[in-house]
Amino acid sequence: MKNAVEIRHLYKKFNMHSGKNNTLKGRIFSSESPSEKEKWVLSDINLELSPGSSLALIGKNGSGKSTLLKLICRILHPTSGEVKVNGKIATLLELGAGFHPDFTGRENIFFNGSILGFTRKEIQAKLDSIIAFSELEQYIDMPVRNYSSGMYMRLGFSVAIHLEPDILLMDEILAVGDIEFQKKCMNEILRLKSEGKTIVFVSHSGPQAQQICDQAIWLEDGRIKMSGASYEVVAAYEKNSANGEYVPEYYYRMGCRSQQQQNFEQALHYFNQALEYGFSEFSVKILRSSVFLELDMKKEALLDAECCLDIAPPDADRTSILQHIQFVKSQAEAVGTGPFRAVLTDNTTTKPDFLIIGTQKGGTTSLYHHLTGHPNIQAAAIKEIHYFDEQFGRGFDWYKRHFPSNLPAGIITGEASPYYLFHPQTPRRVYELLPNVKLIVVLRNPVQRAYSHYRMMVKRGIEQLSFPDAILAEHDRVNDDYNRMAMDSSYSSPNCSHYSYLKRGLYVEQLERWYQYFPKEQFLIMNSEKLFQNPVECCTRAGQFLNIPDWTGNDFPHLLEGDEGPEIPADTLAWLQQYFTDPNRKLFELIGEEYDWNN
Repeated sequence: MKNAVEIRHLYKKFNMHSGKNNTLKGRIFSSESPSEKEKWVLSDINLELSPGSSLALIGKNGSGKSTLLKLICRILHPTSGEVKVNGKIATLLELGAGFHPDFTGRENIFFNGSILGFTRKEIQAKLDSIIAFSELEQYIDMPVRNYSSGMYMRLGFSVAIHLEPDILLMDEILAVGDIEFQKKCMNEILRLKSEGKTIVFVSHSGPQAQQICDQAIWLEDGRIKMSGASYEVVAAYEKNSANGEYVPEYYYRMGCRSQQQQNFEQALHYFNQALEYGFSEFSVKILRSSVFLELDMKKEALLDAECCLDIAPPDADRTSILQHIQFVKSQAEAVGTGPFRAVLTDNTTTKPDFLIIGTQKGGTTSLYHHLTGHPNIQAAAIKEIHYFDEQFGRGFDWYKRHFPSNLPAGIITGEASPYYLFHPQTPRRVYELLPNVKLIVVLRNPVQRAYSHYRMMVKRGIEQLSFPDAILAEHDRVNDDYNRMAMDSSYSSPNCSHYSYLKRGLYVEQLERWYQYFPKEQFLIMNSEKLFQNPVECCTRAGQFLNIPDWTGNDFPHLLEGDEGPEIPADTLAWLQQYFTDPNRKLFELIGEEYDWNN
């Protein structure tokens, strides 16, 4: 009997400076030309999969797992070696792959099925079952560009399993979608396994890998480090990863993801695991306290929140921690009220007059606190509501309840969420709901912004790498997630929030996206360095932009968490300055003003 998949002496390399597989470490530390730098992502891979076998691929980000899947399904071709496949393949590699965004769900069933190698007659015979399993009957004739991440996953998965492939390739697909549908998918995967289909599954989840797969391969630096029974390989990987301080970060990130998906029981499990493996107690407990609230575990929520001041890093924003503690207390003491009820207003009419949309680490907190001291500006319930990026699903009425009701004439309100500038979905959302809002942008030297961002992540216990290594890791940590956010309006990525040190400094790309929706006259763009050097002049400009009376006001606060610490290493600094030279030039051309960012 022929093997379903057979791989002999497989090697794959990428140019380090081209396309998706670009990395940065060599560019920071090496004087060699780009053409001389190459990265081997897979080396001497040998593998035989008999029909009906199930294999898990595990390993850290960048170890070569997804590349190996793409070689098996012929999206990529080997640099050398051989890949043989016998049978029809169905792939679930990433959301939206094999879908045309302007086609309806129904049209995409045929489109995606044809890409997978099935005839129109085969697809037509399964059409009703595919739609029924996906539970998308009322949306099936809607263009898929309007689908959420869960809807994409439902449709893609339903097509793949109903066309009865001989080989099913999956890359972390079960991390998306609601819990009940995930269980439904798991049952179908196990059905295919029982029917003798071949399964190759990439996962960071040891329990899922063991549940689905009998065998596993542990990839490290593009090579097979271990292969064997899935329970043995997973146990060895997790033990090694714990020693290498990866498992605690993994559990923390999975806790964040589960919390965002509102799977609070799972989030609690992951946060508990993160603590058990030694992740930052402060970083876990300040989030776990909110999870406890959602689970109506008020006593536990209070215990977590109240200890946060004692365990916080020395330079943490204590004001924000105190606000969080007060919020948890108010919710724990409330009877019969939902989340946020105790701190929000009953307003459903007041809309913000202005938004400070970025950049993070540019002085937005300092500017907002100063502006909201003006007698003609009333502050929102919290400075950063994050409605247009992370909380959009809560609805516009929920957002408006953050603002004071019945404002007198001449009084304005607004908020400051610096993730808005960077998040790819935000400009369209703001335009659809607040087309006349005034937008304030504070731009900081992207080199210093990146390092300040990095230092903040270190202090919060989130970043474990050195600054040069964090820059190296950013592409693998951020780029795929960011592209997925741009395509999928409901997808949220902790990685994009935490690790986007370089990408957030590409201001020209972000402003061009905003300019597609708003005229330049609706923007006030200010230089962060000048804001702190001459706050009176800059705040006067802001007041004029907002049409409020001149005001001398109070002292301008300096609230840039993460600015303390050692200097940027000289070689890293030189590389960063060169990296941002061209984007900065394009930015200055776009805004018609040049900043002194040469140091």
